[in-house]
Amino acid sequence: MPVGARRGLVACILIVVLLSVLSLWLYSAYRSLIDQIGRLEKEREDLQNEVNRLRDQVAELQSRVRELEKEATELHTQVALLTQYFLVGDHNFTDDLGNNVWWVAERWNHDGDDYVKIEEGLLKLFYNETLGRYGNSGVFQGRHADGRYAHQLWVRSSSVRDDFSDYVVFPKDLPEGKFWLEVKFRIVRMGFNCYPNETLLGFSHDPYARVNLGVTLMCAINNGEFTLDAQTLWLDIFFAGFDLNETHSWSIRKNKNYTFENPETHDIHAGYWVSETSPDTALGEWITLKIDLGAYIGKTLRNIHQIDVKTVRVYGFILFVESIGAYAEVEYDYFETYIL
Repeated sequence: MPVGARRGLVACILIVVLLSVLSLWLYSAYRSLIDQIGRLEKEREDLQNEVNRLRDQVAELQSRVRELEKEATELHTQVALLTQYFLVGDHNFTDDLGNNVWWVAERWNHDGDDYVKIEEGLLKLFYNETLGRYGNSGVFQGRHADGRYAHQLWVRSSSVRDDFSDYVVFPKDLPEGKFWLEVKFRIVRMGFNCYPNETLLGFSHDPYARVNLGVTLMCAINNGEFTLDAQTLWLDIFFAGFDLNETHSWSIRKNKNYTFENPETHDIHAGYWVSETSPDTALGEWITLKIDLGAYIGKTLRNIHQIDVKTVRVYGFILFVESIGAYAEVEYDYFETYIL
């Protein structure tokens, strides 16, 4: 066979061999791709099944959430029905303090010319603080943390059944829109005396005098005792508040709030300023406020982190004007609470 023919035959054989090898590789790759596609399809099917299972679980959880929300609503309704709220005896100050079975005078850190009196259908308060420490003039109902006693609290539940009790129990999540307060007052005069004395106070204070008007609920925390030796909660709802220096006075903003644990007694003081009144227009003018008291009590309790508050027992409440480094004369026309 000629040399050229032999070379051509060898080339043909090599081409056939290469094509065979290529065919085998392509077939192997094709089978591998088919197997991979099969695995991916199986994984896709498994994932789809997992997605369907998770969707079913989500639907079940959503259904359970709706059931729990319904149960929570029913429980809140039951709590609201069972909760007793305190009312205010002689809310429009018809009897003077000497003949009043509801109100007892509150005097904290009193000085010479301070006074507390009920006359002409008004509660008249004056407090003049000159040393740079807090004090007040006011009246209280119920039982005081210092042991004094006015009258059992007048209480009412949602069933509109009136009763008398030593205290009322409020849960941490007191419902909003249920328990309301209405008050009418005027500030006759107020002014600056001195700056806070942190040595007398025993703690730091903003560097200006202050005047507050409001109500303080005197409370035992959870199952704790209610005495000056126990950890008492003083829950403040301020109708108005003012900071003062020698030349100016300005209003504390609405919804400012605070919590404070006394470093000596470990009592907790907490509350809200629920209104904002300009000192330029407030003096001498009658101011009427309607306040969702239950909402502010609940918000205040949720702000307390020094102790895990679940419930509080309210034994009494103080209606007052207080100041540090300032004087203030205030008149209250009426102060009442009610249930909607």
